[in-house]
Amino acid sequence: GHAARDKASIKVRQPLSTIRCVVPTHASETANLEHLLALELNVHSVTFVPTQSNDVVLEVKPDFRAMGKVFGKSTPLVAIATSALDQGTLAELYQGNTVSVKVGDDTVDIRPEHVTIIRRSTGIDVVVEDVGYGVSLDPTITPELRAEGLAREIVSRVQRLRKEAKLDVSDRIVLAVSSAATDDDTLHAAVTLYKERIADEVLAIRILVGAETGTTFGAPANDNMWTATQVVDVEGQSVHLALRKEGV
Repeated sequence: GHAARDKASIKVRQPLSTIRCVVPTHASETANLEHLLALELNVHSVTFVPTQSNDVVLEVKPDFRAMGKVFGKSTPLVAIATSALDQGTLAELYQGNTVSVKVGDDTVDIRPEHVTIIRRSTGIDVVVEDVGYGVSLDPTITPELRAEGLAREIVSRVQRLRKEAKLDVSDRIVLAVSSAATDDDTLHAAVTLYKERIADEVLAIRILVGAETGTTFGAPANDNMWTATQVVDVEGQSVHLALRKEGV
C-alpha cells in the first residue's frame, strides 16, 4: 500500500477513498484487520479480492533473441502467435508456466524466458504487487478528500508548534489559523469543516479561522497575547498559526 502511494506521489497525510488488497493465503484472518490497514494507509475503505484480474491487463513482448535460439527461422511466426495469446494463457506464462501455441500446422512450447510479460492497470487505479500479494489504490483526490488532507496538514504543523513552544502534552490551547492567500478560502473552509477533529487532535478549546482571527496576524503588539506564532507552508500556501496556552 505504501509502495502504491509512493508510485502515485501521494503523501500519507492525504486521505484517499479506497484500496483493494489481494492476500493469497489467510485472507479471512487478514480481513479482520481492515481497520488497522485503513489507519496505516489513510484510506476510507479497505476491501479484499481474490485476484487482481479486474484491475490489470497483461501485455506480452516476445524476446526474439531467446526465441531465435529455439525456433530459428520460425521465430517471426512464433512471435506473432505469442502476441495473440489471451489473458488466461498470459497469466500462466506470468506465473512461470510453459504454454503451448499453435503455429501453422505445428504446436510449440513457449517458456517464460521466451517473453516479457508487462502488467498494466486497466483504469486510473495504481496497482502494485509482489510475490502474490497486491493492492489496487484509487488515487483520486476529491475536494472532500483534499479538505481532509489540508486539515491533517494543519494538525501536523500545530503539533510541531506545540512542541517548539515546550507545551506539555496535556496543555489546552486557543488556536488561530489564517491563510496568507486572502483570495483563496480553500484552507479556511477545510479548517472550518474539520474544526472539531483538529481541536481534538491538538487539544484546542477554541479555534479562530480566517476573519475570526481579526488583527492577530496584522499587529506586532498582538504577539504578546500568544504563546507562539509561526508562518508555515501547507501545500505551497503560506499559513499563519498562533496558539495560546489556556489560562495564560
